[in-house]
Amino acid sequence: MATFQELARNYAERIRSAIASDGLSNRTKVYADDLRGSNTLLEAKRIKREIDSLVYSGSNTPLSEADKRDILERLNQELGLPTHRQKSFGIVESASNDDLADLADEIENVLGGKK
Repeated sequence: MATFQELARNYAERIRSAIASDGLSNRTKVYADDLRGSNTLLEAKRIKREIDSLVYSGSNTPLSEADKRDILERLNQELGLPTHRQKSFGIVESASNDDLADLADEIENVLGGKK
């Protein structure tokens, strides 16, 4: 299995590609309705499922919740999302909860490069 940082970097690239394929940019306002059925939403959900199904190479046991959280935090860092936030969702968690308003906010943070 790749390192957590390598996984996060790969996931970030996939999300950036999905955002671009949806035609979203730092010049556009992102609304929840824009994300219904979007490539970004679908890719974020795929990534969440992948993270949830990761296993340790040696023992073939599922990753611990702490390790999954570590990967998600690294993913958020790769995307340039603010860290140590009081209300910390991230793209993957927002998508998996179908919280499209929070997902729209997170995408705008990625597009705007907010830290």
